[in-house]
Amino acid sequence: MKHTHYIRQSRLFCMYRNHVLDIGPYLVGRKSLELGPNKGFLFEKFYPQVPSYTLVEPNPHFEKFYVKLQRRHRNLHYKISGFENFQTDETFDTIVMMAVISHIPMEPSAMVDKIDGMLNPGGYLIVETNNSKRNLAVFDLCEQRYEKLVVKPSYSGLMRRLKIDYRDVLIYKKPA
Repeated sequence: MKHTHYIRQSRLFCMYRNHVLDIGPYLVGRKSLELGPNKGFLFEKFYPQVPSYTLVEPNPHFEKFYVKLQRRHRNLHYKISGFENFQTDETFDTIVMMAVISHIPMEPSAMVDKIDGMLNPGGYLIVETNNSKRNLAVFDLCEQRYEKLVVKPSYSGLMRRLKIDYRDVLIYKKPA
């Protein structure tokens, strides 16, 4: 759905989703990594409230947005890379993957192993995706390793009735 692509990138829509998702408690005060952030607008309101926020995006066309965001938020870092090629010695308190699992060319077990290696004990994994067979395999592995805290629709009210998208957000916690 082409219209979904444009709607999902708008600042106004990002503000709406922030209100619906209530992700703040899992980001504020935590070192965070977001995979596939698009233009980086979705959680921008939280950038000043985290010690470090890292964006990893494979599309180099979004870099100009990250440079602008970085001027306003000195704690923001970015890397143009696919998750499968992303390397870091850092670990994170929160990892955010909004609508990206189906775009990562990795086997589900390798993907979850990589996430697990970067997520601190007691850390949060926030995942949004549709329920395709491949994505369900990732969820199954997450449920074996982590405590599922929250499952909620990405959209509510009018947006859900307009059938813009049928995604869910799942929030997991890694055991301490």
